[in-house]
Amino acid sequence: MHKEANLIDRETTAAPAAETPAAVGHRAGFRPTRTMWFYLGCVAVMYASGLLYAQTHGLSIRSLYLYGLLQPAGISGEEARLAEIATPASWNIPRVLWFIYIKGAAVLVELFQYWVVGMLIAAALVVFVSWEKVKARMGYGGFKASFLAASAGAVIPICSCGIVPVLAGMVEAGIPLGPTMAFLIAAPMLNVPTVFLTAGVLGWPMAVGRILATFVIALAVGHVLSRWQRRHRNPRRFLKIHIPPKLSPEVQQFAFRFGMLALKRPGGVSAEELGPGSGARLELLEEGGLVERTPDGLWKLAENETARTKSVGGCAVLPVGDTAYASLGRKFVEMFRMGARLFIQLNGYLLLAVLIAGAIKVVLPTSLITEWVGGKALNSVLVTSAIAVLAYVCTYVEVPTALALMSKGMGPGSTLAYLLGGPGLSLPSIAMLSGIFRPRVLALYVGVSFLGCVAAGYIYNLFM
Repeated sequence: MHKEANLIDRETTAAPAAETPAAVGHRAGFRPTRTMWFYLGCVAVMYASGLLYAQTHGLSIRSLYLYGLLQPAGISGEEARLAEIATPASWNIPRVLWFIYIKGAAVLVELFQYWVVGMLIAAALVVFVSWEKVKARMGYGGFKASFLAASAGAVIPICSCGIVPVLAGMVEAGIPLGPTMAFLIAAPMLNVPTVFLTAGVLGWPMAVGRILATFVIALAVGHVLSRWQRRHRNPRRFLKIHIPPKLSPEVQQFAFRFGMLALKRPGGVSAEELGPGSGARLELLEEGGLVERTPDGLWKLAENETARTKSVGGCAVLPVGDTAYASLGRKFVEMFRMGARLFIQLNGYLLLAVLIAGAIKVVLPTSLITEWVGGKALNSVLVTSAIAVLAYVCTYVEVPTALALMSKGMGPGSTLAYLLGGPGLSLPSIAMLSGIFRPRVLALYVGVSFLGCVAAGYIYNLFM
């Protein structure tokens, strides 16, 4: 066994003289598909359409960037968060589709700036944060890690759509899924500006109820996901996208040595064949999505799109370590490269989200909600929670909308449910998150968050 391990060491130290693992990783790097380029072109055209429409029709460019609204110029105050050009009621399908497109383009103009910044934040997390150190310190998460993540989310003023690329960077930087999802829930549902806005408009009892409900929902989802990840280490079970993590030179060389042996034995390699302490390193690589365990307890390279479609060898799935871009300048170059990669990968989901938002604005505009939904329905927490999911409400807009609904008779519990579900559980944000998380993670997020909104509303009614 040791002779074979020594032979592998000699092979892998002699072979990489001309081509290191880092070089292999770069040579087998990410290449956009034609579909990705098509989505990128669509984003550019749609963005330009929103600006051109506002300019040619004398609409407010400021409202376009702040709220994603096609709004007449000169409107100020709270009305500026809600007012939008009317959508003509018509059975003319092409006309309806045009308004869906142009209102979706308006949402894209608003979201795009946060989308780009989010991509850069995500890339910075991947490049500058030590994946191994994060895994060593945070493990699979837990109550403390989820609480800290939820607290961080409460400080950062960003909506659920803009936070999507940041989430991608968090999970690729090694932050466990539990704290990541706690951050996702807390950031749009609760942040410092919205707390004071809620308190100023709706009162401090409502603001305190919003704070407590958000943390309970975030910690509940974080706890379940931490248990899932502890049981299933491979992130590919939970995530749709994967970027090989940075590894220390020692672990990187171990990964490369394992890859060379795994190529010769497609059926799997035992940990004992790689020497003492290999089991723990293989588990670390499994948590990075680089290797996977077979039903027989052996180890093999994880399947990925690169390995399946390109004849570049099994080492295409192995990571590029810190030595690939050790200087600060190279790290910044890698950050922009990684940001561009994430941007190109996720543009299709951005388009889907803004088109859904456009359809909601045409079929179920905010003015219709505040005017049409009335009577006992407004006092039903369940109905209001469902409306919050269906109605596209960006962060900071949910408070004046809730005030308008309260003037129509909405009860306190229903108002709290709307404040939680509006910015955190909209269909566009769910569509964007489907580009990162696999269905069962998305179902957990949506299910627990929705039930949490309903429960918070009913409990709040008991005290008010």
